[in-house]
Amino acid sequence: MGSSKTLGFSYRFGRWLERFRFESDPFALYEAEREHEYLPLFFVDRPYLYDVLGSPLHPQTAFLMAGRGEGKTATRHMVAYECTHGKFRRQVLPVHYYDFGLLIEAVQGDVTRITARHHLRSVIRAIVKALVDEVPAIYFDHLDETGCRLMAGYAHAFGDPIAQLKLSQIIAAQPLQLDWDALSPLETLNTLSELVLKLGQTPQNTYKSLYILVDCVDETSLGPQAAALLQPLVSERTVLETPHVAFKFFLPAEVGEALRGIVDLRPDRLCVRSITWGREALRDVVQQRLAYYSRDAVMRLEDLCTSAAKGRVMDRLLDACEGSPRTLLRLCQALIIHHVRRTSDTLIDSVDVTETLIDFRQQLETERQASVAPFSTPADAAPSMPLGTGLHVSLGDGHVWVDGQQLIPALSPQEFKLLETLYRHAPQIVEQDELVESIWPKSSWEADKSYGEQNLRKLVSRLRRRLAVGSDDSETRFVKNARGRGYWLKVQ
Repeated sequence: MGSSKTLGFSYRFGRWLERFRFESDPFALYEAEREHEYLPLFFVDRPYLYDVLGSPLHPQTAFLMAGRGEGKTATRHMVAYECTHGKFRRQVLPVHYYDFGLLIEAVQGDVTRITARHHLRSVIRAIVKALVDEVPAIYFDHLDETGCRLMAGYAHAFGDPIAQLKLSQIIAAQPLQLDWDALSPLETLNTLSELVLKLGQTPQNTYKSLYILVDCVDETSLGPQAAALLQPLVSERTVLETPHVAFKFFLPAEVGEALRGIVDLRPDRLCVRSITWGREALRDVVQQRLAYYSRDAVMRLEDLCTSAAKGRVMDRLLDACEGSPRTLLRLCQALIIHHVRRTSDTLIDSVDVTETLIDFRQQLETERQASVAPFSTPADAAPSMPLGTGLHVSLGDGHVWVDGQQLIPALSPQEFKLLETLYRHAPQIVEQDELVESIWPKSSWEADKSYGEQNLRKLVSRLRRRLAVGSDDSETRFVKNARGRGYWLKVQ
């Protein structure tokens, strides 16, 4: 077994997983948006899920608040799952409202200009998308001619081009032309919801309500202004209490608290809950993943450890994760990776645990500094809009423009750090090693150089996709590869 250390890390990691009958890395995915298809298989059931779900016959707007990485998005996906496959299947139409890019562009980044009407246009755009993506075409047969024309009118006025095309293949009717601006936001939403309630298997078995699932406001470029983005919508109590419609807000704790200071979130008329994680619930998060990915061959993290380590391993990880399930999952993955890099032994020992915790604390601190420094722009310091073509990076506040168009949402901290390093050296080539060192703590890759290079390639690919804004040469327009050496930036 000692000679296996000369083999590549990926090979050794795969063999280690096989020894414990894991089908794949149980901790490879820890963000709900990337693993929502599997969430129902190992989601840790919490009481607040059913509070937020409520009843399709009596839909109620709800606010669920939590810290970053504590399960907001996972809960949103579980609410959607219950509406599409679970207890409310074909009773509730779930509508995901988490893309605020067009709304922010419509007001040129000035959130003080956003109104409830702006929100409702975006919400109805999302409803039209949900209709063509989630509702079987045969369900539309119960609409009369006026209903078909009105539904087509909504799609024509508010839907994205793809949704318009799909709906035109379902409903063969000319769009009804209305002066939509003459309708109030409440009237516009209420009329569409009444149409949705006519869709179903039979005239007696139709949808009962719509759930508008609002999420990801903390992932926009607005930062602390995220509460101001939602204020016009949350302040419209009549819209939030539209018959047969319930808004479900999944908010960062700081955004929720800011909204509490702006509007009265009355608990007698709204469901307001906060996510909290006890130690036993966090243990369940780890155990359910281990059991799922090993087909019940491994039931606890302790089963992967030596007798000396197993007594304290979970308590030490729980102490370090700060009550965040996402951080706990990242810690578990870091522990396994550190162990496989360090030794060819099968079981994780106390040295692995101690060294992982030291390295991970440093990594978290680095991430926190990176997430604050480039993006702490004052609310009243709106960036000037560069003119012309090419790439422009504002190193002081983290804003990026491509051909005069600001990237919204903003780049992630790692994406910006990579772009910043290339931008400072442009058009010179930056060696791969230098790029890796500028982005990640040395302790995360020094034992296996190829690991850092693999992460760099993935990060370059993500950055290229973000910078690809309507260019003929797509994703390779700005970030160029110098084969065998590194990367360089072409700003025009």
